[in-house]
Amino acid sequence: MSLKYFRTLCIITFFVIVSHGYAKAASTDLTIVQGSNKYVITENGFRALHLDSIVVLDPVYKKHKRYAGYWLSDILALAGVGHPDPNTVWTFTALDGYKASVAVADVVQSGAKAFVAIEDLDKEEGWEKIPQGKEWISPGPYYLVWQTALEDVTPSVKLPWPYQMVEISIGKSDEAQQKLFPDSNDKSESVTRGYKVFTQNCMACHSINLQGGVVGPELNVPKNILEYEDRKFLKEFIGSPSSFRARSKMPGFNGTLSDQELDDVLDYLAWMGKHKI
Repeated sequence: MSLKYFRTLCIITFFVIVSHGYAKAASTDLTIVQGSNKYVITENGFRALHLDSIVVLDPVYKKHKRYAGYWLSDILALAGVGHPDPNTVWTFTALDGYKASVAVADVVQSGAKAFVAIEDLDKEEGWEKIPQGKEWISPGPYYLVWQTALEDVTPSVKLPWPYQMVEISIGKSDEAQQKLFPDSNDKSESVTRGYKVFTQNCMACHSINLQGGVVGPELNVPKNILEYEDRKFLKEFIGSPSSFRARSKMPGFNGTLSDQELDDVLDYLAWMGKHKI
């Protein structure tokens, strides 16, 4: 075989693979982590579970969607995780490092059931793509969705809908909270409010004291963000990132967070500058 022919064959093979959707870096494995224990569920491992289907009102697509997949409770049981402890936190990690956390106590309060979708039943092949920054992406390999007691009822607490999920970790809520909101006598009311706003809106992408997502920059160590950026700029940027950077992956919070909530978040960040790990 000539070198020229071999190169041509490689190029043809590559385009055939891409055209059939097999050239993707996404792993089909799902990792469950609890403390020092790690359990990896492979594609074959999922065959031990009952494949189910549900219809949900999806806030990502803003419409009803049909999915096939597995109940999170069955997945955790397969991994040897017992009955959900209300004093723990579930953290869902995506391919790009996005991390969404929810307290198990809040899940119980909401009455919603977590479902790990593996297939979009509204599409003959693949997934309906969703916009993220400069590109359109697939929610696969695993997309966490929620079924409520009544189909069109929004749960009383904010629940995460992370897509491209590859890992679920179970940790004690007090351990993470101590790093994110340490015990101290100098907490003001605005700092406390800002902590709540940050954990609900920012922590999935940003970390504080290395607790949170890695899509955006760490905001406290080794330097707190307010040590090198001023409050006026940060407030404007958080409100409308796309007015600074075209097609920014960071969503704008103008209209989502009030002026007071933005000030509270910045008060919290400034306070955390005195409580670095």
